[in-house]
Amino acid sequence: MEEFRQDVKLLAQGELSPTFPELQTVLREQDENGSSPRDRHVIFQLLATQKTAAAGRRPTILFAADLVASRLACDTLKTQPGPNADCAHLQADFSRYGLTLKYEPLGGGMFYPRDLLWRIWSEYPQTLWAERAFVLLLDLGWDTSGTCEKGGDQTREVIRRGESFLQQRPNSPYRGLVTLLVAEAYASWWSLSNEPAGSEMSDYVASKRFQEGAEAARMKAIADFEEVLQLAPGTGLSKFADQVLPPLRDRQILDNYRFLCVYD
Repeated sequence: MEEFRQDVKLLAQGELSPTFPELQTVLREQDENGSSPRDRHVIFQLLATQKTAAAGRRPTILFAADLVASRLACDTLKTQPGPNADCAHLQADFSRYGLTLKYEPLGGGMFYPRDLLWRIWSEYPQTLWAERAFVLLLDLGWDTSGTCEKGGDQTREVIRRGESFLQQRPNSPYRGLVTLLVAEAYASWWSLSNEPAGSEMSDYVASKRFQEGAEAARMKAIADFEEVLQLAPGTGLSKFADQVLPPLRDRQILDNYRFLCVYD
């Protein structure tokens, strides 16, 4: 997924940097320093331009704005009145474009919950940028709340959404990646069904909830990982699939609960 994220970032930069020269700098600095005041300038420049841009260019601009905003957060601690005021100001600016900031209780702050990815997938479904947004949403467990709003078990929703995508878009260039994510969800289902009592994860996992259909999930995971080998030979996707297949075939428990959401 990291390779995919870097690829789509470069695609967005390549399309938009001539028009938005600060975009490349902001995205590069995010990797090093996190968000900065310049991020906000670029976000709102992108959002303002998107309103009047040609229809074919809008999803690209929205995707770039999401990339920049994805690292954005503000402090809401009552002991710091400055950041509180700043957070309220940012919230008001976001609301003008239909965006939100979400309160994160454990962190004591607010963050942007990837609203633009949902918008791209909903409003521009026939574009490649929508498919790229879909991959990111699926990778996030189809829940961008950061607080497990949709529950701790993301496996079934990832499977449902991913298999629907694969059925409806058989020629998608991201078929291998989506198949891998679905396979990971099935593998998680199998492993979660076998979580032993008293383990480190047992406080978060009710294994009985996953036991029905667990063997079928293991077999489906194997089939999907095998398909990844055919779809993406010689890539990082196939290398990962090749590593996971032997323990799955041997009925071993994987400790990578890919789509178990824990907020604690």
